[in-house]
Amino acid sequence: MKSWVEQSILYQINLRSLAAREPRNAFEAALEEAPPSESPLRYVAARLAGLKPLGVNVLHIMPPFPMGQEGRKGIGSPYAARDYQAVDGEYGTLDDFRTLVRNAHDEGFKVIIGMVPNHTSRDHVWVTPHPEYYVHNDAGEIIYDLDWSDTAKLDYTHPDLRRAMIAVYDFWLNLLDNDGVDGFRIDMAHFINDRTFWNECMTELKARHAGRELLFLAECYGIDNSVDLFDRGFNASYDDAFYKIQERFYGRDANGASCFLPEPGMEHDAGCRDMYDAWLQGGVPRVANNLLEHYESLIQARPTPAFFARYSDNHDEGRGVYRFGDGAVRAFNIMAALSHYALPFILTGQEFGAANRPSIHERVGPCDKGFRTKRDGTIIRREGVEFEGNIFARGVGARRAWYAFYRELFTLRNNHPALVHGAWRPLDVAEDGPATEKSIVAFERTFEGTVIRCAVNVGPMTRPLDTSSLFNGEVWYGRCPEGRLAPFSGLAVRVE
Repeated sequence: MKSWVEQSILYQINLRSLAAREPRNAFEAALEEAPPSESPLRYVAARLAGLKPLGVNVLHIMPPFPMGQEGRKGIGSPYAARDYQAVDGEYGTLDDFRTLVRNAHDEGFKVIIGMVPNHTSRDHVWVTPHPEYYVHNDAGEIIYDLDWSDTAKLDYTHPDLRRAMIAVYDFWLNLLDNDGVDGFRIDMAHFINDRTFWNECMTELKARHAGRELLFLAECYGIDNSVDLFDRGFNASYDDAFYKIQERFYGRDANGASCFLPEPGMEHDAGCRDMYDAWLQGGVPRVANNLLEHYESLIQARPTPAFFARYSDNHDEGRGVYRFGDGAVRAFNIMAALSHYALPFILTGQEFGAANRPSIHERVGPCDKGFRTKRDGTIIRREGVEFEGNIFARGVGARRAWYAFYRELFTLRNNHPALVHGAWRPLDVAEDGPATEKSIVAFERTFEGTVIRCAVNVGPMTRPLDTSSLFNGEVWYGRCPEGRLAPFSGLAVRVE
């Protein structure tokens, strides 16, 4: 039986952005008569057929739960849940959610939802009847992590909480009698105070749903944490290290285009010194291939498959086109589609060049997910933009071009098993030039006699590529006229 998890292309849906269907201008506002009658959940459920041509196959619905009121920040956060077995009225009803799951399955989609196990809101339905479910300080007060003052940290050393949380996961898996959601994106999975819960939870849920393949995608940071969670039963993790390459090495030039602009101070930061040293030896390609080789050594020896969700956009980090420019987003999404152990992952609106981070706490305002640029030789930082609506690429042609870009990539991956299942090995293309300016990431995928050679130019300059030897064959993706690979483009060739 084919694994749907291994073939997943994830589409993250921010319900709050869909709820923001205000007039586009004052002239439309003057004519409006009534608010939209469809809830965001029903709106999505009725339009799933229109999403299919894009090629995504897994809908990742951000947490649909009622948002807490006590200590609420701004407009409230989906990650401060007041009830794990209900839906926020802003999004619709539980029956609306059932309709969405049923329609999605009918259209051939899988559905996962965001689960928030580390903490609840401070007015969650458990707080008063079950204070023992929470971590307290010496003064008897429920604590929270970091600056998440709108949350209350759960205590997984308490056996009753563990049973209650397993029941929550089971509730959503059984939402449609013997059917329901197909898995979870689990927020800060490495942050709970007793990770042995995951061993217990995964074992029990998989036993209860033995006839189903489920996706348990961990949001976590640090490769060691990912491996630890794989050992505890997760089958996928955020590829934070892949994202960090974009975050650490790219900025935008004076025209807003992608450029190499390394984060200052990396040489003094123990957390990224290995990446910095690799960059000195061979630029971004060395950093990327070191990471992919590391994953090969980690995952190949595992008794069960594990995968990494690769992204340039997500709701936390904001929009890649704003942070790193169009070119870097194109190059890294090409690499995600062609590389191994990958679950390509996009955020609603990315397929139309969206530039604003969807709201978490504010309808509109600055956020910390900005970008680096250089002015008069000095690196400066620009703030990010958090906005409840959507700011897409300007012009119909630009939006259609972004859509065509992602559709072509996802169609390629869906149609060619070698790009999903194929063995991976790096290729040396003997690129000339200064080490830190090198920009060709090259690798080979092999599956059942099919050999695909891939090259991605992750830099802003056209680079020569010898298409007479390594890349001589049937072109499946991209183009390389006269042996020259354009900036931020890719090539995939089937060779004999």
